[in-house]
Amino acid sequence: MASVAEKISTISVTKLHPMIGAEIGGVDLRRPLDDETIRQVMDAWHDHTVLVFRGQNLAEDDQRRFASYFGPVARRVPPKAGAPGVGDSPDWDDMMMVSDKVDADGKPLGSLGHGEMWFHTDKCYHRRPHRASFLYGMEIPSEGGHTKFSSLYAAYDRLPADLKRRLDGTMVMQGHEYSVGRRINLSRKLEDIHHCLQPIIVTNPGSGRKGLYVASQNTMWIEGIDRDESEGLLLQLFDIAEDPAIIYEHVWRVGDLVMWDNLACLHARTDWPENERRTLRRCTVEGEPLY
Repeated sequence: MASVAEKISTISVTKLHPMIGAEIGGVDLRRPLDDETIRQVMDAWHDHTVLVFRGQNLAEDDQRRFASYFGPVARRVPPKAGAPGVGDSPDWDDMMMVSDKVDADGKPLGSLGHGEMWFHTDKCYHRRPHRASFLYGMEIPSEGGHTKFSSLYAAYDRLPADLKRRLDGTMVMQGHEYSVGRRINLSRKLEDIHHCLQPIIVTNPGSGRKGLYVASQNTMWIEGIDRDESEGLLLQLFDIAEDPAIIYEHVWRVGDLVMWDNLACLHARTDWPENERRTLRRCTVEGEPLY
């Protein structure tokens, strides 16, 4: 017999930060959700960009079902041959284990390893960026390993009026190369990495708000201007997008499901003790082309 959708008339929404993030109460994601609950969660997502569901106990199918309310669950695409990250994952289906665990032979049991990762946004380097990401906490270190979320709406709102006008209609090259440091390697040949031109200012299809679509780990250059001038301008934009005043820092607990809008925020993670493990399970849903 098919599961009966959970009947909830009202969810609770508690802001976690003045500009980004809210905790959602009254929803058990182990069960299918009725249309009204989905609508309320969707509205909260459009309003707050990052949603936190505490105390969940989710199997892969539960996480996959919840993600499917927001779009087609995306299959993972491995990096191009020779690019960083190839061979760091046991499989490439629609779920990714974000883990620093290794087997007895030292082979990684998940992706993205150990340590800090600076601000980026998922799949901005594809023609159809992945719209939403869903990350579920399974094994959490005693300290660190937090996820920071920066509001791209707030970043755009903080741009001077003359800079908004200058950037309107401008395109940037987004690339895929997550490595040590806080800036993508600009010397990489485009043919060696996933890459795509994207608008630097994006109007979000859910909220109707504009966001500054740049990330220091993805954005390589602004099209149509000298590369030195581009880099100087991008560094200014990164400072705006990474301002601590517009960042919510999520401290993980086992059983947290966190979802976010990749067109409306950047995310980063902090380091954690070398002798402790961190394991989370992620899936994403596909979005539409931005132009």
